[in-house]
Amino acid sequence: MSPSIPSTQTLLEQIIDRHPVSVPPDTSLSIAIAAMNQARTSYILIVEHQKLLGIFTERDVVKITANEIPFEQVSISQVMTESLITLCLEEAGTIFDLLALLRSARIRHLPILDAQENLIGVVTSESIRKVLKPTDLLQMRRVAEIMVKKVITTPTNTSVFQVAQQMATYSKSCIVICPESGYAQAIANNKPLKPVGIITEQDIVKFANLGINLAQTPVADVMSSPLLPVPLNSTLWQAHQMMQNYSIRRLVVVDEAGYLAGILTQTNLVHALDPVEMYATVQLLQQTITEKTHELRLINEQMQQEMSQRQQAEAKLQKTKENLAEQVKQRTLELTQANIKLKHEIEDRIAAEIEVRRLNTQLEQRVQERTAQLAASNQELQQTLAHLQATQQELIHSEKMAALGQLIAGVAHEINTPLGAIRSSVENIADFLRDKLPNLPIFFQQLSPEIQDTFLAILQKQSQESSRFSAREKRQFKRALRRQLEEHKIANADTVADTLVDLSIYEEISPFLNLLQNPQSQEILNTAYQLASLQKSTATIRTATERASKVVFALKTYSRYEPTDKKIAANLIEGIETILTLYENHLKHQVEVIRNYQPNLPLIWCYPDQLNQVWTNLIHNALQAMRNKGTLKIDVRQSDDSMIVSISDTGEGISPDIMSKIFEPFFTTKAPGEGSGFGLDIVKKIVDKHQGTIQVDSQPGLTTFKVFLPIELKPE
Repeated sequence: MSPSIPSTQTLLEQIIDRHPVSVPPDTSLSIAIAAMNQARTSYILIVEHQKLLGIFTERDVVKITANEIPFEQVSISQVMTESLITLCLEEAGTIFDLLALLRSARIRHLPILDAQENLIGVVTSESIRKVLKPTDLLQMRRVAEIMVKKVITTPTNTSVFQVAQQMATYSKSCIVICPESGYAQAIANNKPLKPVGIITEQDIVKFANLGINLAQTPVADVMSSPLLPVPLNSTLWQAHQMMQNYSIRRLVVVDEAGYLAGILTQTNLVHALDPVEMYATVQLLQQTITEKTHELRLINEQMQQEMSQRQQAEAKLQKTKENLAEQVKQRTLELTQANIKLKHEIEDRIAAEIEVRRLNTQLEQRVQERTAQLAASNQELQQTLAHLQATQQELIHSEKMAALGQLIAGVAHEINTPLGAIRSSVENIADFLRDKLPNLPIFFQQLSPEIQDTFLAILQKQSQESSRFSAREKRQFKRALRRQLEEHKIANADTVADTLVDLSIYEEISPFLNLLQNPQSQEILNTAYQLASLQKSTATIRTATERASKVVFALKTYSRYEPTDKKIAANLIEGIETILTLYENHLKHQVEVIRNYQPNLPLIWCYPDQLNQVWTNLIHNALQAMRNKGTLKIDVRQSDDSMIVSISDTGEGISPDIMSKIFEPFFTTKAPGEGSGFGLDIVKKIVDKHQGTIQVDSQPGLTTFKVFLPIELKPE
């Protein structure tokens, strides 16, 4: 027996909540909120003598909280909503009429009255959802179709009070909480957010009932967490099940990556059950069935046509089969005749093979004799090749040492300059320790505690100051300080202003007035200046030491000679920077170096010492072409499985007449004694050894050498 279908009256009885929470009008607001929280309901009715006076909802709690109205001093009748939309039970109609009324009036609670206007109960979206359970319709539709995409969010460091204000401002029943880290940047760039919690109107009611200080409480401490999100592609039935299982009225919708996509409420589910929506869905299904039926009809007609064509093809195939049998018969006769002819040819072939075998034996004897001669010649060639390779390595090393000899004067200058700075700074420190250190304890004992604090403040300000000003800017600071000193009647204002500028005091002097007005101010300032000089000398020594170490490391790296043929993984940029460090004395005056290095370049398998010789020759030639004046541009980038190093200069360029000769040994355009003619020849041989290529493009004012090197060398 099939289950009976409930009548309209039965459905109406089921969706009416006949025991709503109610209070009299003189009830205090705090007690009413406590009753709502205890009953876990989103509303409370104000009733007197069975007459409905008003309604108070979670949204009203949020508005009152946002306006900071004290709960204890207000009665429920002062804040309730009096102008209510109600419905007489006799005029209720069907359940779908009630659903349409809720949606058109944009309300979530509909009080039901009898003919005498006495309260019977309340119809809500939740009560309708519990009765209407068209699971097939809910399973056919997705959350993404009906969710609210415009969601109000806030970071975890926001207070509960600010969240309540947002709810009241935007008339929202919930706020989604997102991580504080990166929130502002994501909002500014319109990027997706990951939800971690949610605050609802019901939560605000609960917090208000508990007396929590909403302004001092961050939402991270009280939000509903961990979150129960619903995936974007879930069915409405799955969302409905989650709401029932966890007794919640809202679900946060997330995409596949976990980012916020929207909000799904019970109201959305009820709207999905709207008769209009159902009718639209049925119409869509009917249209789909019609389209599928039409497609099947077309496929059936097409299959009938194919069947007819197939029958015709089978008739043709039978005729072809008969013709083929006749052709096979004729071909068999031809093959029999050809087989007899082939037998005679095989006999002739056997006789020829016997003759070939005899000739082959004679040839093998001659090959053995020739192989012995070639083995002797090969051994001699290997010895010659080994000698040539050794000579080439010596030539590369000699070229490297020759280039190093040309650089040695500049390298010595680059080392002597920091050594001179270190020597001068050490002498300053030694003089101070010899002349002033024994008297420092007595000097500090003579200072009052206030003067000592000011003295230490001056030293601290000088140690923290990192700005470097021009002489003109310092003169402006000095004039401004002198005017301030003269206004405060400080003696020797010009000398004191000069000392203050040296101590990095450029503007306001009021923090140091107690020291400047002291009779011994000049002696105190001089001592502070000398102590500050110690700090500057220490910084100078540190900088000079780092500079000298860098030059020595580059010199050590360049002069290292490893005659091994073993490849290692190396960084091209480190090798280029080593050569640039050695040429620093040639570059720092009138040559602008532009570095364009692609970030995160991989290591390549190579012979780094030999590649350093390539960079040395190309950079040296570029500087000579520019006469040490112009722009040197170095580009390093990756292209597929190769590294490309480009070295460009703004020299006169290479004449087209000699372009084809520049890689030949002994060819040079330099004056006698300035070049051996082996530089570019060695460069070409090293690049070839690395299975790479070198290209040159030159015109007046711009010459570029491009070296293409594979990242992984193939076995030789």
